[in-house]
Amino acid sequence: CIMETEINNKIAEKATEQADKNENSLRITPTSKDNLISTSRWANFIAIVGFVMLGIMVVISISSFIITPIMGEFQDFQSIPFPLYLFGLIYLIYAVIGFFPYYFLYTFAKKVRKGLENNDQDTFDTGLTNLRRLALFVGVLMIIALSMLLTIIPIIVFSFGMLHTLSGGTMI
Repeated sequence: CIMETEINNKIAEKATEQADKNENSLRITPTSKDNLISTSRWANFIAIVGFVMLGIMVVISISSFIITPIMGEFQDFQSIPFPLYLFGLIYLIYAVIGFFPYYFLYTFAKKVRKGLENNDQDTFDTGLTNLRRLALFVGVLMIIALSMLLTIIPIIVFSFGMLHTLSGGTMI
């Protein structure tokens, strides 16, 4: 009897929670829907152009790996103080890092639009989750970039001070 009462209480609690959720739920007005669909179209365009640019970066990267040994045979390119494939490696790293924001943006665009057109809440929520992932990824990249910048600036200032001291106080 006690077990049956507890089960009934839990069912009643769930029903109350669901009713509260429906009363306080966010509505998507026709204007909001139109704005989100328009936003998803632009996001889709931006993501596709981004993927094309990443593809070009990968082609340039691979080309630099192939061309570097050939260019090393020429006298003009032997005086370069660093290997040219380093540019290709940097482009490849940028392409890999750049893939994720464009992927999240593309998935956001497709899922939000599909969810709105089909009135599918789960698909719509998945699209918004990808928008959150995009913001999180870009935010973390910003934090990393700013921390690197704040680390590098004092090193540069210190280096110029050392050069100034080593040169006997004369301007270089």
